[in-house]
Amino acid sequence: MAGNSTHIEEPPFVSHYVLSYTEDEQERLNSQNRYLTQVLCEGRLICVPDISLDPGDEILESATGTGIWLLDVAHKVHPNVSLTGIDISQRLFPTQHPRNVTFAVHTVTNLPESWSNRFKLVNQRLVLGALTSEQWGLALSELYRVLKPGGWIQLLESSPAKAPSSSGPMKRFADAVAAAFINKGLPLDLNETLDQRLKDAGFVNVQKRTTALPRLDSQDLDFEFKGLKRIFMTSIPVLKPAFLATGMFKLEEEIDTLGKDLDQEWDTPSQFLWNYSVAYAQKPDI
Repeated sequence: MAGNSTHIEEPPFVSHYVLSYTEDEQERLNSQNRYLTQVLCEGRLICVPDISLDPGDEILESATGTGIWLLDVAHKVHPNVSLTGIDISQRLFPTQHPRNVTFAVHTVTNLPESWSNRFKLVNQRLVLGALTSEQWGLALSELYRVLKPGGWIQLLESSPAKAPSSSGPMKRFADAVAAAFINKGLPLDLNETLDQRLKDAGFVNVQKRTTALPRLDSQDLDFEFKGLKRIFMTSIPVLKPAFLATGMFKLEEEIDTLGKDLDQEWDTPSQFLWNYSVAYAQKPDI
């Protein structure tokens, strides 16, 4: 029932990843992934409308991380649908998984030539902290190539937001994230440009929806608020090296203090909203 095969092929890739790894990274990523699925995608793992996944079809997830999205999808599709997850490191790959799921070490900017026109669906989430603008172009070009004609790509992304106030812990956190992105050469405008990037790569039927979280009109605002707070609070330890590199903080203790101040600020509903974008697009069916 379960497999443990993992292909290891270290790619020639220069990582600009803004996050570092901690012992709690797997739990953090899994919790974040499922929260965003529930809030942004109404609990649907596949947001593309009217897509049919039949026995023999293949799904690719780029930047799979812990593989949580892929493993959840495996329980929803026919067991003869093949699922492949790739990342630049095997560190977070699950050790046990269904037989129709495979994990491999590859970079999305240089996928295997044999994968051309292979996948019915490609999923990629939250690589905002990993790819420069140039790498984004390469990545979308490669994902376009490996999709079958008529296949779909779905993306869930974000980018550093601006706080509505001129001071406060959340504003300082947002400024530090933006500075870390600039320091790494990462784009600050994914929310605004994601749909155009897809069009530039050749995709058609491009759709994008940007949502500010927490949704103040949500029927479950408390859930959305607490889930978003958890995302920010648990991201601070993994952002420490990137924050220190910006020069905005001289000591780790200053970042720890920011975390405590941020925790207190989030004890009461904040007017600060963080934008996330869900986009999907199709490779022309030639």
